[in-house]
Parts: sequence; structure tokens; C-alpha cells
Amino acid sequence: MVEYLTTSEAAELLRVKAKTLNNMKARGVFSEGVHFFRRPGLGPRWKRDALIEWLEQSHRDAEAFPLAEPGGRNLGQ
Repeated sequence: MVEYLTTSEAAELLRVKAKTLNNMKARGVFSEGVHFFRRPGLGPRWKRDALIEWLEQSHRDAEAFPLAEPGGRNLGQ
């Protein structure tokens, strides 16, 4: 069974502010039908499993690409 969250609950799950979550939605980070849905008269309802999958995927992507070193030196040099 799929668990649906309000925006404030989803923001708490991701440990961000609700405004940040809404900004990410506006930028296209989250897709309607994949991560959330809307019904007339209700705010967006977020799919808990899809958010957790996104969070885990973004963590794997961050590990795959090393960050630049402090001081402006590139890792490839």
C-alpha cells in the first residue's frame, strides 16, 4: 500500500523546509505522477516511497562524482 504525505510531512522526511520542497517541485526536480499528485481542493500529496527512492538515488549520484578540492584545485590535475 502506498503512503501519501502532505507537503510539510514530505519536507520533514527529507529534512528540508516546505518552501524548499515547493521550489524543487517548481524547478522540475520532482515530477507530478511520479513523486506527487494533486486533487482539486487538496494540496499536493507526496508518495513516500518515491521520495525515499529519489533521496537514495541522489546520494548514490553524489558518491559517483567527487567534489572539487577546497582552494580551487581540480581533482584531475
